[in-house]
Amino acid sequence: MSHAQKVQSSFLAVRYKGALPKPYRWDQPAPDCGVQIIVERPGGGEEVVVVTGVHEGTGEDLPQALAEVTPERLELLERRQQFEAKAFSFARQRARTRRLRIKFVRCAIGTDKKIRLFYASENTEDIRDLMRDFAREFGAEVELVQLAPREAAAQLGGLGPCGRSTCCSTFLKVFPNPTTKMAKDQGISLTPQKLSGRCGKLKCCLAYEADTYREYLEEVALRVGHTVRSPKGYAKIIDLNILQRRVRVSTLAGREMVSFQADEVERVKGGVPQGDEKGGYFYGPDGKPERKPTQQLAGRSGSERKASNPSRPRRTSADDKGSKEVSSNKTQQAEDEPKRNKRRRRRRRRSKVPRSND
Repeated sequence: MSHAQKVQSSFLAVRYKGALPKPYRWDQPAPDCGVQIIVERPGGGEEVVVVTGVHEGTGEDLPQALAEVTPERLELLERRQQFEAKAFSFARQRARTRRLRIKFVRCAIGTDKKIRLFYASENTEDIRDLMRDFAREFGAEVELVQLAPREAAAQLGGLGPCGRSTCCSTFLKVFPNPTTKMAKDQGISLTPQKLSGRCGKLKCCLAYEADTYREYLEEVALRVGHTVRSPKGYAKIIDLNILQRRVRVSTLAGREMVSFQADEVERVKGGVPQGDEKGGYFYGPDGKPERKPTQQLAGRSGSERKASNPSRPRRTSADDKGSKEVSSNKTQQAEDEPKRNKRRRRRRRRSKVPRSND
């Protein structure tokens, strides 16, 4: 046995369920990678894992690795798991019969030969009759351990909305305390379906980037609903992308929705001054941008442009032609009005002359 193997007292192993590598305490020479060993499960019980490498560090608060997998030890583990499955099924059946509103998570047999049943319940239930049923059925001491919703989800495991194994079942040792304010700062919808995890509580990942978003919001000093001065005049913030430092505003004068950088707007405290809804133009710290001429004659006046090109014919638009036609029609109607009146008078006189009987 080499000196490095004597120094190392722990190693990395990964579960068959696909969890992240986890260190275990080992007081013997470090086994080779790929070797299967039996270790203690958190809360009691045993499971088989695969060695992936040597872990550098202390092994004071690490779970114990029991022994390498042998045919005899593997057969004993299978019989124990079958007994745990039978006890778990019996517990669910008796709880359903006694109408107990509890949810069993798993059953484990510790090294002290005691049966431990882990369950979750939102209410306080009387479980003394259930413990007597267990003692009568199996003839062994039973311990019922109540878990919090997050701890129960960690025992069950599963996949999160990101597609990976839940954080509580892989690497989280201390659960954070997420709040709805963290979700609001990150621009996440506040619907319970999107904020809740498998445990029914707020997702733990909301607290991972909460400090970063809080720092960005303090730097920008803008929130959704603030009234600001923008290059389009007074406006109201309707959306905020804190990572890209961009705000989407709706102008108060024209109800136009425009997107600007955060430094191109300025917050208005106290509301818009009365009678000044169409003002409030702000162009950021660099001031109003200079307008570049789009043509060579952009800087000349109208008379100078005409003098520079006198031979160019004047263009008439379709509106000008239409207005000329309308004016000519009106003049013609005014000239024909006396003739029409004269014909009307003649028709009236003819209608008044009496007809003879001859």
